[in-house]
Amino acid sequence: MLSIVAYLRSTYAQTTQLWALTVRKIVALFFVADYLLKVYIAPVRFYYITSVTGVVDLLSTLPILSLWSKFRNEGAIPQMLLVLRALRILPAFAAFGIVGGTVGQQIFLLTIYTLGAVFIAAGILQWVEYKATSAATKAEEGCDPEGCFTFYDAFYFIVVTITTVGYGDFTPKSDLGRLVTLAVMLIAALILPAQFSKILQLASRRPYGGRIAVQKAIGCNFIVISGKISFQTVRHFLSGFYHPSHDKNMAAFPVRVVVMAPFKPSYDMKTLLNRYEGRVEFIEGTPMKESDLDRVCASFATAVFLLADEHAKDFDAEDSAQITRTLSVHRYCGPNVRVIVELLKPENSNNAIWDETESGIEIISPEAVRFQLLARSCHVPGFSTLVINLFRSGSLLRHANPCHWMSEYNDGLRQEIFPVILPSYFHEESLKYEEVVEIVYMSYNVILIGLDVVLLNKTRAVKLYPRGRLVTPSDIGLVIAKDLETAEAVSKHSKSKRSIKRAATGVKVALKSIKKSQQHDMETGIGENTDSSSINRQQTDLQAQFRHFYKPSIDEQQQNQSSEVDFVSSLEEAIDAAMQWPPLRKRYKPVSPVLERRADAIQANLEQRTMRVVLLPRPHILVCIEGKWPLNLFYFVSNLRTTAPVVPVVILHPNTPSAPDWGCVGLFDDVFFVKGSALFELDLVRAGVLQAQKVVILTQRFEDDDSKPREDTVSSPVNTLDVKNIVIAANVERLVSPARDRVLVELQQENQLQFLRPHYKIDAMQFHHKDFQRNSDAKLQFCPPFTAGKGLCPAAFTFLTYATYFNRNTLSIIEQLSCGRRVGDDEDGEVNSIRKLELIPVPDCYIGLSFGEMFAGLLRNDKASLALGLYRPPGTHCSLVSYVSTNPTSSIQLVYRDLIYVLH
Repeated sequence: MLSIVAYLRSTYAQTTQLWALTVRKIVALFFVADYLLKVYIAPVRFYYITSVTGVVDLLSTLPILSLWSKFRNEGAIPQMLLVLRALRILPAFAAFGIVGGTVGQQIFLLTIYTLGAVFIAAGILQWVEYKATSAATKAEEGCDPEGCFTFYDAFYFIVVTITTVGYGDFTPKSDLGRLVTLAVMLIAALILPAQFSKILQLASRRPYGGRIAVQKAIGCNFIVISGKISFQTVRHFLSGFYHPSHDKNMAAFPVRVVVMAPFKPSYDMKTLLNRYEGRVEFIEGTPMKESDLDRVCASFATAVFLLADEHAKDFDAEDSAQITRTLSVHRYCGPNVRVIVELLKPENSNNAIWDETESGIEIISPEAVRFQLLARSCHVPGFSTLVINLFRSGSLLRHANPCHWMSEYNDGLRQEIFPVILPSYFHEESLKYEEVVEIVYMSYNVILIGLDVVLLNKTRAVKLYPRGRLVTPSDIGLVIAKDLETAEAVSKHSKSKRSIKRAATGVKVALKSIKKSQQHDMETGIGENTDSSSINRQQTDLQAQFRHFYKPSIDEQQQNQSSEVDFVSSLEEAIDAAMQWPPLRKRYKPVSPVLERRADAIQANLEQRTMRVVLLPRPHILVCIEGKWPLNLFYFVSNLRTTAPVVPVVILHPNTPSAPDWGCVGLFDDVFFVKGSALFELDLVRAGVLQAQKVVILTQRFEDDDSKPREDTVSSPVNTLDVKNIVIAANVERLVSPARDRVLVELQQENQLQFLRPHYKIDAMQFHHKDFQRNSDAKLQFCPPFTAGKGLCPAAFTFLTYATYFNRNTLSIIEQLSCGRRVGDDEDGEVNSIRKLELIPVPDCYIGLSFGEMFAGLLRNDKASLALGLYRPPGTHCSLVSYVSTNPTSSIQLVYRDLIYVLH
């Protein structure tokens, strides 16, 4: 810039002044030194020298040759080379945000282009008038020998002319000058209105129609949220993503969030974004357009989240739109950008369209997780609360009474699962997993719940509680800790800190009572292995059937002989087997063609299993549905069948299900239907509510479009289904007294949890003001119905998205906790066994002792178990209901009727 100023000043003087020449020489030396330094530090010097930037830098140094010559800068070539130095200013403009793609930057550039055109036209006019005006005309008009127009006169004349003001105080003196003026007027009439219109159009779109500044995208972490955006989903996502528990991680690696939606934000959305102090931006656009992805710099993003519309009327249509968005983003960004997409139907996660895509796409099915948690909660009270609190970042109490139940629950709410790098001496000394667990727990009150290991096929997988496994250098630990600092302390654990203060009293009691506890374990079912299944399989049911058409190996033949599926030898037999209903393999949801073809058989099965009054020989699970029949009910019943013994299921619904609806649940044994409404106590009695071991009250999407909440509003009308479900829960509790731990209620809106019994008002002053403003619904995690595992809200499953961002193993951990998982010789040659989470009573030998003593005792037991937390009975620390305490402090005293969450 200094060089250009000095050169321009020299053009107005007859002779070059000494100070200007000195400045130009110093600047020329600076350009040479700068070029040599860039060549020296360039990673690949040849690429820099031959690049456009390198060539411009080289040419901008050449004018130094004329400074010590007799020609100075009078030649045309040195003057042209000096112009190239102006291009050196452009990177500085980009660094300071002067140029770029945001709306403000585009307006600035258009304005500069317009003024630059006027500036150039004025220069041309001055030069033409100087060259084309004759000496006689100059003398006649009384002009100077340099011309009748100075540059400032020409600039003034051009502006007056193109704005159609036309004062007439200046006019061209030559014919060529008049021709230039005519051309300028024609060009201005064609170009300037379009430029002004574009500037006004961009100004009207500010600040949501532009793009992310390049300097904000390159060299920093940022994520893009798109898909079906609503106020509630954005609020839940941001409150968990920027939770105080992530402050340390955010301080080291700041992450910005860009929300992209095909509409302008509402007032409430703007208010929400302003609370995050510039860390969140809103851009109007869609992931389907490459231009919009370019405006948000999606190719530089760390991850792109595509959220689904949980209230969509057509799940298939919404999933199709999600798949299209995913492929569009993945094609534009490539495999290096994580694309985390939500799908409403779990079976679509195995769609063949994913087979040819590269790595980088991560699929989340909230519906699958929903029914996994519901099914396991039927056998393990409080299970849904335990899992959600491990991954969802909630509001924490500001001041908690240490002797109150909310204080202990608050400590458990702080616990999260963090991946950590294990110290090297763990594998150097060939320590087993359970030995490492004890060291970590006794040192930091942190539970090493599992390992992220490398399998024989070089892929990574999560193993929960891999007892007996030797820790290897490639293993990554998964720990339950209260914060990131505590988790990092495990990685810094040194050999000198290996000494552990063992609780001698508890250990002696545990060792003396080992036979007693073993007997107790056998009575409560610890150590029993049962078959388990998962909804997320890599092959479909049709593929499993057709696999038997091909010639099997000896091992496969032996397996087929012991299986329920007979070997088929022809394609026709394979097709017939695949089209059977009920199917031979019941782990996969039947496809529509099978349900349509076998409608008569399904209808006959429904008539056979329809009951007027339920009279079963053993307790059952009663499922109450008042809305539309859930499309994914198959996964609820399927997950119930992963545990033993098999419990009958009775479905109470006002309308007779269609063949496709019943075909997805009637394929299982001991599933019955009762026509009636749970709003009426008589129908509940007919459905066997008095004999039921669990009553599950399911919700479903909004009944019509009018009741659907708007995208951008804070508050929505109370959903009819929520009111009905609250009434049903009250009816059940009236008929079944006490109904403790026997009712499980789903609600569409999380703020309706406070209307379930027992009612307990939570003062907002107990929470940090800033966190409460960001998401006031987070306080509902302290509602007694939620703390006891009685209430569940599918809309709160937004936590899966940001939890997956921080921990890629989120879905795998939830699946293993919910369904169990067979680990062993099918993966890396270890002894084949099943890891599952159970709820067992505290062995009598540990009552009155501390949780830490029981933790060590159970870990050393022959049928060892890993304790994760407690399910505390009502009355503990003045609690109204039972509540979940995740990884409680090791000194907490165990009481009678305490239950333990264990992995075994």
